Formats: sequence, structure tokens, C-alpha cells
Amino acid sequence: MNLTLITAGAVIGLRLLLFYLGRPPEGTDFMLVHFLAIITLVFFTGQRALSTDARTPFPDIMRDGFRNAAVYALLFGVFIFVYYKVVEPTYFADKINVLVDTGVADGQPEDVIRPRIEKFFTPFNYASMTFFALLAFGAFNALAIGLIHHKLLRRLRP
Repeated sequence: MNLTLITAGAVIGLRLLLFYLGRPPEGTDFMLVHFLAIITLVFFTGQRALSTDARTPFPDIMRDGFRNAAVYALLFGVFIFVYYKVVEPTYFADKINVLVDTGVADGQPEDVIRPRIEKFFTPFNYASMTFFALLAFGAFNALAIGLIHHKLLRRLRP
């Protein structure tokens, strides 16, 4: 669990650093960082399980990997909600205005499209989508990397 907290802290620190340097990540630009963080987290969780007991069963390896990936997803989901509420509160208002202007330029009435866009583009929705995407990716990696540990890396241990 310490590795999870350190990894989440490092990714949160990187995101805040990018914001304060004037280069906040847009949309899915930051997902590669999350993917690498989760892969690293799940891999080293499996390594630790095998180093304590080389006969650790596959479900335990997978469960530990998923647990750590789920905690990472939860921590980052909460952070992203707070980030858009406190650190960058005008992000969604600006994005909504751009989308509404685009829709109006395409001939759609503003009073129809603005409520729809405002209902969708909220910090809560963005944090929820981020959480569930990271959770799904973590589950897939817990399964895949757990299989690699169970079928291949276990044999390489002394």
C-alpha cells in the first residue's frame, strides 16, 4: 500500500507541477502517465507477493494487484474532483463556452445546447469517468500481470 500512496502522490505532484508551469494536461493527454503508473504498481505488487512466498496462488497475486490499482484509482478520482473544484475552477466554464459557441456557429440554438453541455461537463462527471477508466485498466492489468507472474516469472525465482 505504501507503493500505491507514493505512486499516487508522484502522479498528483506531476499534474500540479504541470499546472503551475502553465501546461496543464488536456483531456486524455495525461492517461499515459496513469497507465504507466498502474502497470508499475501492479507489477511490483506481484513481485512483492512472490518475494514473500514463491508459492503465492494466482488469485492472491491478482487480488493484491487489483486492490492497489483500485486504491490508486480512488485517490486520483478524488484528487481530480478537488483539482477542478479548487485549483482550476474555470476549466469547465471555459470549455462549455467554447462548445456552446461552436454549436451556435453550426446553427443550433444556445438555449437548447447549453443545458445539455452543462449537465455533462462537470467536475463530478470527469472525476467519475477517470475513476472508472482507471479501475477498469487496473483490473485488466491485475489479471494480465498476475498471469505473467503466475505462469512465467514464478519459474524464474530461485
